[in-house]
Amino acid sequence: MAKFKATITAKAKDKTVEQIKRYLQLNDYEVKVTVDPNATDTVVTGVGPAPLKNPTLAKLAEQMGVLLPKTSSTYDLVVVGGGPAGLAAAINARSLYGLTTLIIEQYAPGGTAATAINEIDNYFGFDDGIDAALLCHKAVIQAKKFGAEWLPSYSAATLKLSDDPTTTKHKITATSAEGSPDVTVSTSLILIATGLVPRKLTQPTAAAFEDQGLYYYALPGDAAGVTAKDTIMVIGGGDSAGRAALMFSGKGAKVVMLIKDTLTKDMLDEVSTLVKADKNITVVEKTEATKFEAIKAPSPDNPNAKLTVTANNKASYNVTAVYALIGADPQDKWVVDAGVTIIRKKPDDPVGLVATGLDIFYDAIKNGTFDSKKHADELKNLTDMGTNKPGVFAAGDIRFRAERRIATAAGEGTEAALSMHNYLKAHPHVLDVEAGRAAPAYYLA
Repeated sequence: MAKFKATITAKAKDKTVEQIKRYLQLNDYEVKVTVDPNATDTVVTGVGPAPLKNPTLAKLAEQMGVLLPKTSSTYDLVVVGGGPAGLAAAINARSLYGLTTLIIEQYAPGGTAATAINEIDNYFGFDDGIDAALLCHKAVIQAKKFGAEWLPSYSAATLKLSDDPTTTKHKITATSAEGSPDVTVSTSLILIATGLVPRKLTQPTAAAFEDQGLYYYALPGDAAGVTAKDTIMVIGGGDSAGRAALMFSGKGAKVVMLIKDTLTKDMLDEVSTLVKADKNITVVEKTEATKFEAIKAPSPDNPNAKLTVTANNKASYNVTAVYALIGADPQDKWVVDAGVTIIRKKPDDPVGLVATGLDIFYDAIKNGTFDSKKHADELKNLTDMGTNKPGVFAAGDIRFRAERRIATAAGEGTEAALSMHNYLKAHPHVLDVEAGRAAPAYYLA
């Protein structure tokens, strides 16, 4: 159950209202939307001490009171990504090693992990399991407790690595999708923990309905108002798609699953078994959506339908909402442009995952051309979470060989903090020691 409650009052349930609603849901809020035809502004109450008029997501984050705002232009560590890996690294970097830390997060604190539908039952210390959003919320509070600062609703755009080995001050420029000015910060250490972002549909007609009936992740709050009068379409054949279908079906809704391949190809057996046994779920295999359009006239037996989806099997489906859960991809152009080594699992993959440790030499090792003597200096400074660039590390789903598990990502973030500590022990000169702040003594010993 959500910890907080908020109300949005607006003239209509437009895209902006939907984005605010889902952002709040990701931050452990139960949200009520009130439509007032006479309203001139979108007003949010329950977030902060006073009503917020036409707030940006950054303003919402500021008013929630769970994030420490950015206070400097120079940090010891900048963490790009506020999911489990980034949060665990920030918590350990602050609590154990005293590093000034800034977290840059494009979406909600907690990252895409906070959108997980299933309860996390294998996380250390929670024998009865814990809701993913709540787990992430607790980690955000913990990061605040130890003094990690945030730049919310921003994403990394460029990374300029220092070419001066005596200072090693890297610069990251972050941009906001909401039109706020770009922000540039200097840092001695960088953790790439951007995870993966939901893959979007490529059908030209899909974009018009994004956040207006078409969504790329399903939240428990999405099922709160669903009834037997709703028909929900889930596109995708993985575990997330199966769990979403079961969540909506559990509220009595009819669910249509469109799967490009077969139900059991990519879905866990335990999930696919439940899907097959659920009488409210219709599975349509080897089928893809081809067109999305606003419904012209809902039928009496399907009064809540808002979209008509046409598939390549020539069938049309009238649905309340569509959840396209078709996988996720890294967003790493800024990483590649900075010269950080990535690995593409397939040669024609448009994007790749960040190489760390020995995987920096992945191609040479795979081809049998690796020469340890030639790379002796690099091997001497190699760490499991370190990239090919000094002071740059990676953890979580963005890292090659990472497992898409919340517990694993948090473990990698913790390990990355230790790798950074060891790197600073060997290279204490890279730490910025500003007037009035002394570096931890063990880095200067």
